[in-house]
Amino acid sequence: MKIKLNITYTKKELIFLKELHCKILSEINLSKTGFSDDEIPRRMFKYGGTYITEIIDDETNSLMWAVLSKRKGTYHFSGYYDCLEALEQGL
Repeated sequence: MKIKLNITYTKKELIFLKELHCKILSEINLSKTGFSDDEIPRRMFKYGGTYITEIIDDETNSLMWAVLSKRKGTYHFSGYYDCLEALEQGL
């Protein structure tokens, strides 16, 4: 499944991403996913070897950041953060 991603970031987010040498992704091919509609990535960047994506929290209906991992050939989310600063501390 090829997913086109939003590449619009706030000034604050762009500064954060630049300081951490992250690569903003405009699209990604994801096969073997079990994503619900809320879990389809909205925006995504690569931080080192880790893919970070923005999804909708199904409990609060607000945006959050999630770590995208691959296990046994299937993509899943392995960590969730409410803001980029919490993400940085968690990684």
